[in-house]
Amino acid sequence: EGGLMYDFGEKVPGSTEVITKYLKTGYLWETVRVKNGAYGAFAAMSTTIGLFLMVSYRDPNFLKTLEAYGGAADSLFEDASTSLADNNGPALTKAIIGAIGDMDGSAISTRGLGWASLERWLSGQSAAMRQNFRDEVLATTAEDFTEFASRLHNWKYISTASITSQSGLEEAATGGMNLNVVSVG
Repeated sequence: EGGLMYDFGEKVPGSTEVITKYLKTGYLWETVRVKNGAYGAFAAMSTTIGLFLMVSYRDPNFLKTLEAYGGAADSLFEDASTSLADNNGPALTKAIIGAIGDMDGSAISTRGLGWASLERWLSGQSAAMRQNFRDEVLATTAEDFTEFASRLHNWKYISTASITSQSGLEEAATGGMNLNVVSVG
């Protein structure tokens, strides 16, 4: 499931990296992976266009997963007022470190460096812009989680797509979903 959380041209803050990582390794992992039995669950934010995605794969409980996506914002609201409320606390620090770890990753190959340089040049990304984004990641607060949750409650152009079996389609139809089915095989 995905949709726009930021309008075209609106700046997407670095805190979204932290919150996306937090959702991916916390709420979505626990709810979609552990409780609902999907093989995997993740979230992604396009910081260039403001598109946010929540995805599962090899998921035996399609409808429960969609319900879980619908509960993501409430989970963030709850955590922002409890475990993340102490802005210097371990939960927030762990989330920031996780996001920085994803950003830094491991040593980049020559090919990867060339590709990253091309993307940065084409998008007009300067070293100063990247440093500013990194500074925003490091400055993430519980209030940023609340702001993100508010946007998630009101995201736009929401779209849901699934590659599923016939039984998955039947389950969705029984659950009241009106699907546009495209056969690919």
